[in-house]
Amino acid sequence: MSATQALAAKAKAMYGAHLTKSDYDELLRKRTVQEIAGYLKNETHYDKILEGINESSIHRGYLEVLIRQRLFLDFMQLIRYGETRNHKFYQYGILQIEIKQILMTIRFLKETEKGGQISQLPLFANKMTSFDLQKLVNVNSYEELLLILKDTMYYSILLPYKPKAGQELDYTSCEIALNSMYHDKVLGYIEKEFTGTTKTQILDVFNTQIELDNITKIYRLKKYYRSTPEDIIKVLHPVYVKIPKHTLHQWIQTKSAEEFVDALSTTAYKSSINKNDFVYIEYHMDSIMYNINKHFIRFATDPNVVMIAYMNLLEIETRNIIDIIEGVRYKVETDKIAKLLIY
Repeated sequence: MSATQALAAKAKAMYGAHLTKSDYDELLRKRTVQEIAGYLKNETHYDKILEGINESSIHRGYLEVLIRQRLFLDFMQLIRYGETRNHKFYQYGILQIEIKQILMTIRFLKETEKGGQISQLPLFANKMTSFDLQKLVNVNSYEELLLILKDTMYYSILLPYKPKAGQELDYTSCEIALNSMYHDKVLGYIEKEFTGTTKTQILDVFNTQIELDNITKIYRLKKYYRSTPEDIIKVLHPVYVKIPKHTLHQWIQTKSAEEFVDALSTTAYKSSINKNDFVYIEYHMDSIMYNINKHFIRFATDPNVVMIAYMNLLEIETRNIIDIIEGVRYKVETDKIAKLLIY
């Protein structure tokens, strides 16, 4: 079996162990974080990542760290099966993980409760990241974050958002800037390294994700920030898949957040979003990506497409678990938590 065939086979085998409806039903019955940890450790494929923990006393924050760490470890495991020396494309996963950890650090700078960054990494991981992710755990200020990122491409992107004295840290602007850089890098890798059906399928996944990210930005900026149409358009990545540019820009100019959701229900995304069954914008965007990636992991034959699909599905599964943990923490009704899950 070639390296590429091994990568596809491994990713599909790993997906075969994903959480099922039965698993989610059991998790929703748990009343404490410790009970959730116990079930994940003893009854699911999270057994290895949770090996050695004392589930009866584990803290919510540490459990979430370990669950999120699964994303990194699975990606690192998969690319060892691939031809990483011949493809810069695999760097997309490293970029994604680095950006997630940077944004998590920035978010925690605004909160009293710290933690959530990756706590442990396999030794070979340090050779692939552009900075030591574990140093983020000790960051207590934006200046300290910039110091760690001084020799990386992230420094120049985040420097303009360094808050002045008395100024509040602008998380949203940092997020938009980092994600824009990520999209540019990944699309560049795809353009250079792939052709034919493989290129078409990979672009389908990433361009759809970019369009959905744009939709999320539009809704959030209209709903929570009352941003002007001009300011909204400035932060969008110029990718249009299911919604033509002129249509999207017209909606930005003329519609409120609620009217925007109503308009989305007339597009190719109508099966996943409508105003009468609206949960929150990220939920509906994730539902769309879930269906796309589920199709690819079942039917795609190219190993790169299969790996991308697996990682995207694992990320959605991770968010499902975090939603359950947070729901139990805040004593949210079970049926309300269940409505947030995508599977």
